[in-house]
Amino acid sequence: MQRREVIKNIGLSLGFVAATPTLMSILQSCTSDPKVTWTPEFFTQEEGSVLSKMVDVILPKTDDLPGAAELNVPQFIDKYIKEVYSPEDQKLAKDGMRAFTAKLGVEDPKDLPGVKDKDVEKIIADALSLGEDQRRDLDRKLRAYKDSDDGAAPENQDALVFGFVKDVRGKTIYGFKISEYIGEEVLAYDPIPGKQQGCISLEEATGGKLWSL
Repeated sequence: MQRREVIKNIGLSLGFVAATPTLMSILQSCTSDPKVTWTPEFFTQEEGSVLSKMVDVILPKTDDLPGAAELNVPQFIDKYIKEVYSPEDQKLAKDGMRAFTAKLGVEDPKDLPGVKDKDVEKIIADALSLGEDQRRDLDRKLRAYKDSDDGAAPENQDALVFGFVKDVRGKTIYGFKISEYIGEEVLAYDPIPGKQQGCISLEEATGGKLWSL
């Protein structure tokens, strides 16, 4: 399947992409030069390198489209968590990142930038390939963990990883879809909407593309 078809199908699974002014301002502030070292605002520098690998595993670069990291999606996620998440959800994100990096088997945080993409991909694939009963059980543990004041007990590690991967995947797809390049070059884009045409198929209206914004 071509990447453009993948993006279209992702859109169909997530519904209409609504980009509020707040979210657009967050994304527009993430326009750092890719040649310049990115300094996260919420995660540590080393954790930021892991986040960058995660988003490029989820939406990698192809021949016809840039990868999520190239579109500053890691910066968007980091800034979104810092500016939008509640303190409770921020703690969950921090603990989720720590649980994820623990799965990588890296003892010294300074070694995180050197982790291999294939190791990051394996953890993501394992988390997203769980059965429905397993997902429900981990969601239950995650809710209980969030409501408690306990530390990250060993039995919570898989739940934290699952929740973190699921959250990063959702934010990656969202940030990717509302980026300027995807909005104008891949999705159907009309900066000055014209007349409304009801009762026609998406194929007839836009050639099968979802509307941007």
